[in-house]
Amino acid sequence: MLPLAFEKLISAYRDEINSQLLTVYNAGPESLVEPINYVLSGKGKRVRPILTLFTAESFGGTKAESLPAALAVEILHNFTLVHDDIMDEDNIRHGKPTVHHKWDVGTAILSGDAMLSLALKMVQKSPRFNEKLMTSFIDGLQAVCEGQAYDKEFESRDNVTLDEYIYMIDLKTGYLIGLSAELGAISVGAKDEDVIKARDYGRLIGRAFQIQDDLLEIYSDSINMGKSLESDLLLAKKTYLMIQAKEAVPFELNSALELAQENFTTGLEKVRTVLIDSGIRQKAEEKINSTIKEADLLLSELNIDIEKLSFFSNIITTRGN
Repeated sequence: MLPLAFEKLISAYRDEINSQLLTVYNAGPESLVEPINYVLSGKGKRVRPILTLFTAESFGGTKAESLPAALAVEILHNFTLVHDDIMDEDNIRHGKPTVHHKWDVGTAILSGDAMLSLALKMVQKSPRFNEKLMTSFIDGLQAVCEGQAYDKEFESRDNVTLDEYIYMIDLKTGYLIGLSAELGAISVGAKDEDVIKARDYGRLIGRAFQIQDDLLEIYSDSINMGKSLESDLLLAKKTYLMIQAKEAVPFELNSALELAQENFTTGLEKVRTVLIDSGIRQKAEEKINSTIKEADLLLSELNIDIEKLSFFSNIITTRGN
């Protein structure tokens, strides 16, 4: 459990980020202003922008120096969610209807596009704005798009290896969390070698976060996750657990998935049992823990106060508890 003072700091930063996000876009067509603010008012934990702020402060900078970059990465993240929800046909995000479900697909596409432009503009507002900051942001944007492309390609492929999956989540999830730390370090003038270490720490945390997400999508519920879970399971989407189950216990897995098509609740329970009995759940938990240890080792090589950054390792270990 985190110290009370630290919890209060995180809560205060989250409140400020939430407040600032609602000032980003208030003048424009109502058909854009309304859905964009609907998205940005979501009850996310704001992990990425807080990582940006904490990284900046860990390197001796200030919140004011890094806040524009923090907001930019959160807007970018939400842009990807709006478009991902369309592609995945998900109807719930952060506990409320997705944009394309509440309005329509066209509105969701246009809102996402506009949010991307708002994120780019926000990067430009950084007090130490420079080419390195923008280049890192654009590289992050491309990586996330490539990760989503691989994710979609994997849906139509029968055989996806675990290495291929890790590469995909490193682009889709890890790169964006790594970018959060990278922008925080760049925005306060950290040395290049330290920027890389902070970035790589974030990427490893992102990898662990996604594998944890894969685990929770089976063993948690839509209320705790803040999104619908049926679509991924019913589509037999490739995840860290499902790839291993398909290889190790294909008959048992297929039987459970077929049952889920008829009765989702009963089928889900059978999937859970299959993953436990085969030891695959335990392997996933071990991978999460080893990845966090790798990230923490990298963090320890930085000659800075790592107390705030270590919070993100703690998020993974306590998430879902």
